[in-house]
Amino acid sequence: MVHSKLVYVGIVVHSKLVVHSRLAILSRLVVHSSLLVHSKLVVHSKFMVHSKLVVHSKLVIHSKLVNVVIVVHSRGPLTRKVSSPQPFFPRHSLVSDFYTGDVAKLTERLLGADLSLVVYYAPWDRDSQHLRWEMEKAARYHHEQIYFAAVNCWHPNSECKTRYKIRTYPAIVLHVRSVSGTETKALAYGGPRDAGHIIRFLSRALHPLTHVASHADLARLQMEHNAVVLGYYDFSTVKQLPRGFISYYLASLRSLQHHKTSAIAWGVVTNHKVATALSFNETRSVHLVLWNTTLVFTNAASSNSEGMSNWVNKWVDETTIWVDIPGTKSMALHSVLQKGPTLILFTPDNPYHTVNDPFTVLREISLDYSNCNQSSRVSNLARYLSSLRAKSRIQLRQAERVCRSYLQNQLHILHLSKQQFNSKDETCCGSEPSSEAGTTTGDQQSKVCDMCTHPTRTLTTPEELCTNPISWEEDSGLLHHVNKLMTVFSDSCRHLMLQYSPWEHYSVCCQRNNTLAKAKSSYIPHTPEKKEAFDVGSGHPDDRIEKLVALAAEDQCKRLFHGSLVAPHSFVKDQHPAPDITGLGCKTNKTLTFVAVDSLRHGDVAEKLGVNLTTREPQKTAAVIVDVAREAHFIMDASLSKLTLANFIINYTHGLLDRILVTGHVDTNRCKPSQICIQELTSENYLKFTQEMGKMVVVLHYSSNCAACTTVGHVFMTVAHMARHIPNITFARINILTNTLPWNLYFQTLPSIIVHPHYRKSDSSVFDSTLPLTPANLMSFLVSNLDPSHRLSLALSTCRDDCHEQVVQAAAVATTQLHHLMTVTTTKLQDVLHRLVKLKETPHEIPHWENHYQILVHTKHLLVRDIKTQRVKLNHLNQVQKLVPSNSNKLLIESDLLKSLQYIIQSKSNSKKTLESSTLHNEL
Repeated sequence: MVHSKLVYVGIVVHSKLVVHSRLAILSRLVVHSSLLVHSKLVVHSKFMVHSKLVVHSKLVIHSKLVNVVIVVHSRGPLTRKVSSPQPFFPRHSLVSDFYTGDVAKLTERLLGADLSLVVYYAPWDRDSQHLRWEMEKAARYHHEQIYFAAVNCWHPNSECKTRYKIRTYPAIVLHVRSVSGTETKALAYGGPRDAGHIIRFLSRALHPLTHVASHADLARLQMEHNAVVLGYYDFSTVKQLPRGFISYYLASLRSLQHHKTSAIAWGVVTNHKVATALSFNETRSVHLVLWNTTLVFTNAASSNSEGMSNWVNKWVDETTIWVDIPGTKSMALHSVLQKGPTLILFTPDNPYHTVNDPFTVLREISLDYSNCNQSSRVSNLARYLSSLRAKSRIQLRQAERVCRSYLQNQLHILHLSKQQFNSKDETCCGSEPSSEAGTTTGDQQSKVCDMCTHPTRTLTTPEELCTNPISWEEDSGLLHHVNKLMTVFSDSCRHLMLQYSPWEHYSVCCQRNNTLAKAKSSYIPHTPEKKEAFDVGSGHPDDRIEKLVALAAEDQCKRLFHGSLVAPHSFVKDQHPAPDITGLGCKTNKTLTFVAVDSLRHGDVAEKLGVNLTTREPQKTAAVIVDVAREAHFIMDASLSKLTLANFIINYTHGLLDRILVTGHVDTNRCKPSQICIQELTSENYLKFTQEMGKMVVVLHYSSNCAACTTVGHVFMTVAHMARHIPNITFARINILTNTLPWNLYFQTLPSIIVHPHYRKSDSSVFDSTLPLTPANLMSFLVSNLDPSHRLSLALSTCRDDCHEQVVQAAAVATTQLHHLMTVTTTKLQDVLHRLVKLKETPHEIPHWENHYQILVHTKHLLVRDIKTQRVKLNHLNQVQKLVPSNSNKLLIESDLLKSLQYIIQSKSNSKKTLESSTLHNEL
């Protein structure tokens, strides 16, 4: 017997090892014997050494889950063999893969780069496997500026597993090397795990600070960002970095963790005159420039990066924000909606685009809406945003023309001319690196092959492959052509897409590394606004500035190219001036909060609100107002513009909008008459279905994410089966998570059951939620809402032999009583007739003759009516005694019997009229 603790697959065992059947398979447990209950099994396992397991198995089967209880008897220790780690990234990946979890080597590489992005992954994790390809794309974009690495932090006994405790995989961390170069600062990335957003995060990390040299620079930052942090540091008086500047720099990087979009800009003022003009009193001062005011951080000189970042996050105030929904269970959207009515703008957030026109419109509207003091500062900022939108369109067209020329030039460079080609030394090759790469010695340089070659016919000589490139001028648009090529790849071909170049069907040759680098750096895109760069100190042209301009142009073209693959630019068409809503947010108690949500990643949220983004203009852009307190939301039907958005806000403020009722998927399956099924309703057909006269509808209100709702399905079906004999009754259900109903049909608890009667629709009732939802309670509730005729029908359907005997006996007794009652009534009628005859013979001998005569006539009519009623009732009683014992033609029998019984029951309610005639006769 094993007395030590055995840990395997997260299970602690004291001489008993409890595993699930699937875990047993995963742990490579091989059983060489048939399983018998309460029998001993000899089990050979790959993780056992010099031992045998005698297993008493007990199989407990719960639907699909089989639990196997194994009692372990062993004479020796148990060990398990851990498989050796395998590379996670491709062989020629730009991401360094530390798949053994070696943190020491990783740290050494991190200290060699200013910025490093590290992914801590688990090979079995699905998100890690998906992130692998996104990291490859990001590395291809930024590998020249940032070091990319990945480390297996799950492998048992690895250094990474021992040192770090990763709660969720994968974890993305940006490492910033310190000035001393002896350590790194780790900043976690919590944004979307796709290549575009990671690239945007890294681009901001590469340039977290912006130099502010004038008021115009500050105004530009205010137009492009919701808030601006300004720091004044004097670089002219010291040879090294000013004191506190490193903390300010790290604070700007910390801001990337909290503000995943470019909401806050961090600027640096270095000129004393500019600082004075911007109200800086001393160096190492930090200001927070908001849309309506400017705040001063008094402790900036003595604060570290964390203190600066916390101060900014505490006091930042934005009229419009992006809400990042992580895709997991979170309170991100809930915390915003609980503040009050919220206007949500669903619009694409393309991470490669620097300008978002619909979001700029929302900012412009929110500034006017929140300008309660009629501030000229806020009005000017809103007006500048309007001009910025017009300028952005012009700049985009210019950038597209420049990038088309740039891409053409790069294509010419990659296709070397015949004069540069040496058939003895160079050969054409595929997209993978040459085998000589990394083995350069002396003057010999490694070969670089940037493009794939897939000739469609057999080539005779290498020179034939390396001809002049095809002119792109014949194509309508380069970006459109590249986009078409890139979209042919599916997700299953991502490993091919990593090494794919858009021009793979064109010919291309390899060349030496120095030649290609020289050719690449020789081209500078020409722009209309380009000026010759000079060295400030000497007054001569500076090659470094030219290279920076070239790199900036190249980066802009890369953004245009990759952005076109994600989503096109969205521009708002403003054809008419918008109404003035300045200060409207302070004139009502329904003040709106303005937020934006990425419709590319969270289109499902818009769909649940009933918004069809595919039919919107601009593309995938729509505005919705959500009022949680009123439990209502409103959708703007018109295309987005400043005019329509302002009118939408005004109509909501004045209560002119109609509440939207979201409807779910319409169930096309219809219940057949011979089936017992539950009809699925939507908000579109709910009222029409339940308010139909003559039909009783029992509706179960449930939610697809309600655990208790799943437990009442069998109860609902059981009652539907029991009530199948009730005519004109239907059982249905509705999912309130995907369907919005009127206020009177809202329930605070789920599941809830409501009964809409046959005729009295206003008398609908709800099942008491405090009672247990059992078939008996639900059936009793259902019967209590039936009218007498349908109750009788239900009782007749459940009547059996003993019930039949009781009905016959009761009918016989009622027949005897009715015969006696008819005899008494007939005797009274004869007496009344005799009096009438006598009264007519001696009209003048009786006082008040006329009154007495009228009473006798009225009594005669009542007695005659009672006798007719009793005769009809007697016929029905005879019919009951005749039909109840019979079994032939059951449907006809039940129909006639139901009519007879119904008449008998209703006649009891008329017994007061019979009593009235008897009383009147007795008074006579």
